This record gives sequence, structure tokens and C-alpha cells, in this order.
Amino acid sequence: MIMLKDNLFSLSRFMDLCRKDMVESWKTNLLRVGMMFGVMVVIFVWSGYYHYKSQYSYDEQVEVSLYTFLWMGLICGCLAASFTMERMKSKTSRLSVLMTPATSFEKFFSRWLISTLVYVVVFIIAFKLADYTRVLLYSLSYPEKNVVAADFGYLFATDGEYALFPHTTCRAKGLFIVGYFFVQSCFVLGSSIWPKNSFIKTFVAGFTLMTAYALIIGGISEMLFKNTSSRNMPNPDFDPEEFITTLMYIVGIFFILLNWGLAYFRFKESEIINRL
Repeated sequence: MIMLKDNLFSLSRFMDLCRKDMVESWKTNLLRVGMMFGVMVVIFVWSGYYHYKSQYSYDEQVEVSLYTFLWMGLICGCLAASFTMERMKSKTSRLSVLMTPATSFEKFFSRWLISTLVYVVVFIIAFKLADYTRVLLYSLSYPEKNVVAADFGYLFATDGEYALFPHTTCRAKGLFIVGYFFVQSCFVLGSSIWPKNSFIKTFVAGFTLMTAYALIIGGISEMLFKNTSSRNMPNPDFDPEEFITTLMYIVGIFFILLNWGLAYFRFKESEIINRL
């Protein structure tokens, strides 16, 4: 049996563990990436088929691509997060995880890194490849038309014909990112609690919790907006909308870190239970 110096984290050992996790499931991961790419190509080609046949002043397909990026990014991100602890759902794979010479933190951090940050990078690459496939296909089919590739800058642009949310401030758009990681962190936590059928179980439980969070935040927002009218505000420089946005940032980041922390301790606890 390999003895470990339980120093919580070793970079060389962690890199070996990440390599092991990726190599062992490379076929499954490649299939999932291929499915994401294929679904986006089908959506872009199908939508573009009806769009490029008609006359247009600008390429509206850019909006379709960006909305697809947002919605598929959220859905696939939740699915990826629900697979964080999928290797704990069967006895054989669970024993393999338990016998791996690494600390609990390294095992969890490796799976977390793959299902969150690595997923984001892979999804962006798959999206850009699918979008460039659309551009190439319809540039060859309709050479007289200006086929535009989707640019992520359009998500944050405040003006221009391709600006997706022109009337939304950058601060509010940042809440979309916080909201995405909050939702994904719920599925990471759910994967640690329910390794089997994690996505469905987390969705049901998460819907209830998110509804409660929304009601709490909505109630706080309503009280603050109601009690801070321009007539009775003690400080005229006080901006209630900015305050609410900042509060939502703080609350969102707090629950993101809380969910990730709970997921780690739940995984660590399950390791101890499954060893007995």
C-alpha cells in the first residue's frame, strides 16, 4: 500500500491525478464534447437555412448563435457539474477513487477543475468551431452576403447592431456570470450528495432552494427600493440600484463558495463512510 504524506496538496501529485482522470475517461469526455459541437452545428445550420435565404440588413444569425451559447452553456454546464462525482456511483469505480494515492482535497479539486473551469474552456472552443462551421458553410453557399461570426464582445457591447443586451449595464451583465457559477455550484454539491441520477435530483432540490433564494433577495430588494425614495433618502448620492447589485454579487459569491465547500466536505465524508 502506498503511504501518503497528508500535506493536503502537492502540485506534482495533483498534476498526475488530473492526467489520470482525463486519460481514464477520455472516450466519454470526447463523446460529450462531440455531442455539444454536433447539437450547436445542427441549430446553427437549421436556423441559417431559413435566415440566409431571405434579404436582411445585418446578420441576425449572430443573435441566434449568442443566445444558443448562453442557454447551452448553462444547460451543459449543469450537466458537466452533475458528473463531478459520477465515479462514486458504482462500487468498482468508487474503490478505484478510494485507492488512488492522493488526498481527498486533491481528488475533489481535480474533479471540480475538470467539470467547471476546463468545461468552460472546452465549451467555448466547441462553440467557436460550430459557429465558424456556419460561417464557412453559408459564406460558400451565399458569397454575395455578409456572414458574420459571433463575437463574445457583443454580449457586453452597449451599442451597435450586434449588441445583444444594449440597455443592460456591465455591472448587471456581470451578475449573469455570478448566476451561472451559482447554479453550477448547486449541481456540484448535488453530485457529491447524489452520485446516481445527480442531475434530476439536484434539479428538483435546486429549484426549491433557488426559489427560496429568489424570494429572499426579492424581498430585500423591494424593501430597500420602497424605503429609499428620492424624497426621504438621507444621502442623495446613495444609489439603491447599485447597492442592490453589489449585494447580489456578495450573496451570489458567498453561496458559490459555500456550495463548493459543502461539496468538498460531503465528498470527504463519503470517502470515510465508504471505507468502513
